[in-house]
Amino acid sequence: MDAPPNRPLYELLGATHEEVAFAEDFTRILNQINGLVGYAEDGNWYPMHGKVGALREALDNFDRRISEQPTGLNEPCVYKAPNVDGKRVVQLITAYAQTECGRLGPTLFPIGKLENPEAVAHIRKQQEASKRLRDELFGEDNGPR
Repeated sequence: MDAPPNRPLYELLGATHEEVAFAEDFTRILNQINGLVGYAEDGNWYPMHGKVGALREALDNFDRRISEQPTGLNEPCVYKAPNVDGKRVVQLITAYAQTECGRLGPTLFPIGKLENPEAVAHIRKQQEASKRLRDELFGEDNGPR
């Protein structure tokens, strides 16, 4: 069964706004790490500096989601349990990882672990559309990824 083309993945998975934000922050971390891996494989060290800064920012954002700010000066942040369904967040991360995190995302979060058939169909449709566009723009070799 194909999902409606304009129904977001988070709706298909029944995620709350907090779960979406949690999954998006985690996905940003994966995306930055994927970029670092790509630069390392290419031996392209100069852009890593910017990517490391972006990774640090993504980690800081995620840390703020799971930390409580201290009330006193010079007190460390402490863990704060997020108000999210962990299983649903992982399902959402799995869904986002298919298209947002290069090859690292699907490697760490394979689409086969996604339990919602509508979400899988939605992602497959996105992937097919992206492949068609790459073929049109770059020919059969699919150009850069």
